Parts: sequence; C-alpha cells; structure tokens
Amino acid sequence: MTRRPRVIIEALQVRRNPTGTGRGIMDLCWALAEKDRGLDFTVLTTEPGVFRELEDRPGWLVRECPQAKGGALRKALFTQFRLPGLVRKLEGDLLHSMQFLAPLRCSCPQVATVHDLAWLLFPETIEEPRRSYYRWLVPRSIRQVDAIVVNSRSTEAETTRFFPQAADKIHLTPHGTPRWVLDRVCDGNLNEPPGGRPFFLFVGTLEPRKNLPRLMDAYESFLTSEAVSQVSAQDVPDLVFVGGRGWRDSRLRGRMADLRDRGRLRILDYCDPDDLWELYCRALALVFPSLNEGFGLPILEAMAAGLPVLTADRSGTAEIAGDGALLVDPENTGDIATGLTRLAFDRDLRAKLATGGPDRARQWSWSSTADLTVAVYRHLLDGGESK
Repeated sequence: MTRRPRVIIEALQVRRNPTGTGRGIMDLCWALAEKDRGLDFTVLTTEPGVFRELEDRPGWLVRECPQAKGGALRKALFTQFRLPGLVRKLEGDLLHSMQFLAPLRCSCPQVATVHDLAWLLFPETIEEPRRSYYRWLVPRSIRQVDAIVVNSRSTEAETTRFFPQAADKIHLTPHGTPRWVLDRVCDGNLNEPPGGRPFFLFVGTLEPRKNLPRLMDAYESFLTSEAVSQVSAQDVPDLVFVGGRGWRDSRLRGRMADLRDRGRLRILDYCDPDDLWELYCRALALVFPSLNEGFGLPILEAMAAGLPVLTADRSGTAEIAGDGALLVDPENTGDIATGLTRLAFDRDLRAKLATGGPDRARQWSWSSTADLTVAVYRHLLDGGESK
C-alpha cells in the first residue's frame, strides 16, 4: 500500500480557550479534517487537549511538544533547533508553520502563514523580545519557505510590498466565519442589556495593537459630547472589554484602570462561547478600530449575531467588513468618537448594519479555506516551486 503524504501542522501558539488567531487555526484544522483529502496530518501543540476533537479522526495525529511551551524566545529556539529533527522523525513530507516563523533548515517543503505585518507597520505596538526576533527571523523565514499563505488581500499586498521577491509564492486563503457561532441565534429576551444600560463591546487581546488607548480617548470625547449631554445617564453606553491580557503597557493599563474605577468600563477575561454569544446579543455595537489586522474574526462573530460593527477603514478589517460596518480612521480619535456617537444615537444606522450582518458572515467559509490550503499543499508535494 502506498504511503500517503504526511503534512505536519505547527500550531504551537494555540492555547486552551483560544481567541483570534488561535481559534482560526483550530477551525482550519477542523475544516481540513471534515473529509478525506488523501493526506495524513500531524498537529504539533504545547497544550494537552487543545485539539482533542481531532485525535480520533482517521489520518490525524496530535503530538504534544512541551519543550516549546513558554515565552516567545523558547518557542523560537524550539522552531529552529528541535522542530527540523522532529519533522524527520515523524516522516513529514510538508511542514506548515501557522504563525510567521519557519525553520531556516528543513528536510521537506515548507508553508508559512503570514497573518499580518503589524511588527513592521506599527513596531511600537509589539513587545520585546518578540519584535526583535520577528525582525530577524521573519524575513529569513519568508525567503526560506516554499509557499506563503495569507488570509486577506491587504496582507497579500503588504507582504508583496515589503518582500517583493516572495510575490510569486504568496497564496490567498481567506478565513471563514468562526465555527462556534454557526447556527446560533440571539434569544429575543437578551435584547435588553443587564441593568438596563447599553454598552459598546470590544473583543480581542488587550494590547496596544488593538488601538485601545485611542478607543478609550475617543470614548472620553464621546462622554463629553453635546449628544451625550442631551440624554439621561442611563442611556449613555458603557465600554466592555473581553479578552486575554496582552503584553504589559503602562499607558494602556492606566487608562483602563481610570475608566473602570469611574464605573464606565468592565474588563472580562476569557468568556466561554455561551457567555460571549450573550454579550454579542446584548451589546449596542462591536467597536474594533484595530491598527492592523490580517483578518478580524470578531467582526464576523458580531455580524453573525446581527450586531452593528465599528471598525478600521484599512487592513483586513475593512476588507472583511465591506459595506456592512461603520468604517473609521483608526489613527484619528475624533473620527472614532464620531463613530461612537452615530452608533449610540442613530437607530436607523444600527438597524441597517444589524440586518445585513448575518448574510455577510455567511459569505466566509472554512470549507473554502481548507480547499485552498490543500491546493497549496498539493502544489508543493507535486514539486511546484511557485504559482
């Protein structure tokens, strides 16, 4: 019997209760496993049980790599010095590194996913030492790998701009709407927010790249606007942040503490899917003015719930949202504040965005993502070098 090619998926960054990129990687793996693709797969992880639902799938193995668990430097060292030997031991025919970095030496063809180039476009929002090793290793990885997959046309354009020599090996594989929201509907009883006061919702890692300092400054301007002065305090929306803590940034933490102490900001850590869905159903709008995103999964989660969305007018967020969201300049605090005011008090605008959201979310399919990704694998396994 002929041995089937084995694809090694390096998913070391995926943690328990993943959000954002981690959840997207899990959804891609599940979509790959939904049918027999004539390939065998091994997923590398640092967390036991993260890919539990794949462990019993025919042709799929999950391999735990505790040596890579820890900080960014430890993962980088594992990737460069231990991963190549592990790929040989597992008889891998292709390695897919799911986040930027790939071994500079490997015995088989390699694919790397470039999610975004925030480390180049907004380096001040990326903490050390991750910024340094990205600066040193990502360009080398891009040169080394045989194919690069990106999840939006904006990331494709940015990657081509900074690495023109790699243009011929870039493949577009857009993400789908997160699997966990599919087939959910909002209970009509959840329309009223708890306590009766509306709220703007942010979902994502609490870190500077998400533009939270400007969002909070814009919210302060919103609170002192003429429109707010004409309504009762009970009708003025609060802010609710949902997401894991990112790298420590004193200004960001200080601004959050001030708003929280004034009773205007609630900070929630990880929410299980049922609780997060309830927040999407109760919120007035999702506010997601991130400086740079390769895709923007919370946008599609919100749209699936019929929740109006405010997001940035650039990078992957504008591409994913299309005309189904209120787009603002993420570097202009006044523009964000104006957007908050419109969403707070323009019922017609909210109704228009809410109505189109579910249809927009249904346009993004993980099955399509998986098919496009497998096409890249097959191209390399058949000896292809470029598009």
